[in-house]
Amino acid sequence: MKKKIIAVLVMICIMTALLPTISRAAVTPYFMAINDTLLDFNDDTIPYIVGNEIFVSVGVFEVKIPDGGGVPVYALANVQQEQVLLYRGVVKMAVFSTKLDETVTKDQAGNILNWPSARRIGKRFYVPLAQVCEYFGLTYEVYDIRRDIIPDEQMKLIRIVSDAKFNTPTFEGLNRNTIKAAYNRYYAPPEQPSPTVPGTTGPPVVGPPPGYSDVTIHLSFFDISAGNAESILDLLDTQSAFGYRACFFVNAEDILADPGLIRRIAGSGHSIGINLTESTYEEYLETSGLLFEAAKIKTVLVCADTTARGDTAVNGVGRWVLWDNSAAPDFYDTVTVDAITKTIPKEKNARCNLMLSCSENAANLLPGIVSYLRVNEYTIEMITETVEPTD
Repeated sequence: MKKKIIAVLVMICIMTALLPTISRAAVTPYFMAINDTLLDFNDDTIPYIVGNEIFVSVGVFEVKIPDGGGVPVYALANVQQEQVLLYRGVVKMAVFSTKLDETVTKDQAGNILNWPSARRIGKRFYVPLAQVCEYFGLTYEVYDIRRDIIPDEQMKLIRIVSDAKFNTPTFEGLNRNTIKAAYNRYYAPPEQPSPTVPGTTGPPVVGPPPGYSDVTIHLSFFDISAGNAESILDLLDTQSAFGYRACFFVNAEDILADPGLIRRIAGSGHSIGINLTESTYEEYLETSGLLFEAAKIKTVLVCADTTARGDTAVNGVGRWVLWDNSAAPDFYDTVTVDAITKTIPKEKNARCNLMLSCSENAANLLPGIVSYLRVNEYTIEMITETVEPTD
């Protein structure tokens, strides 16, 4: 998939009961695929079948597909709040609640939907496949895996499709060896530990894949007059439990055009800085006065293009905390989530200011970017006046 389409969310409250943790024997071991990618065959991806209903783990929507190729739906599971959120585009779409006293499902207009309840098994959340695919404009296929691939058992594969290149027979043929190996690996008997010999150690312990919690990412936004700041704030609100706060850099025109939006930014717990276009002290004084009048906020956070500053510009005022905006990407239609995430560092103790405009394309990409940051466990730190600017 060349271009990821992304999203925000809408309230849908559901669920009849929390289910206990289940064993492998209680799960129908179907393989899962997204477009032209076969997912790992493990407990995180195997669907849960109840009667004729297929429930898939929301984790399948979060699997990172090499070179794109995912479906345009993003997921967020919050165990503490007992919620699952699925979203697409800049319109809120679906919120599943697994609380016992919330069993009604609604769409974004508040209409009640007759959907099966979402299920929670341990820390995994499962949502009804048929309804989710129809709601988000996806299709899915369920078909038998050929007996010459897995001869001992009649296995099935569920394939969620939004932009696949290969038809079902071709896809199955390309993945026959991978399917067979994954099946054998999943059902292989557990290895017995070999007796240890004095002076030797046992087999190495394989831990979970490394995250990037030691890499700090700052989220910041500018050009709020582009008309998508409300959608961006909606998305950030859904991430508040994870501490995803941002800094919005505004200019005088932004404040004059929508002082209410400035107050919402501040009220949502985000920081506000001043975006200087002329990089003069007079511009700072004017914008600072308007900001205080609109939201009773004073700030010395300043954003400016350091390559364009003249002798009378920001350098002359040492008390400002200057964040350089020259690295902010241009959001043309060809910019993708992968292009943005490739600029995010992975080096230990690195820091990066991910500065995004409030353009329509940036707002469309943001859920995918946030999903990438969350899945890879980056640390998100809000820009404040005590945070040292990045290089």
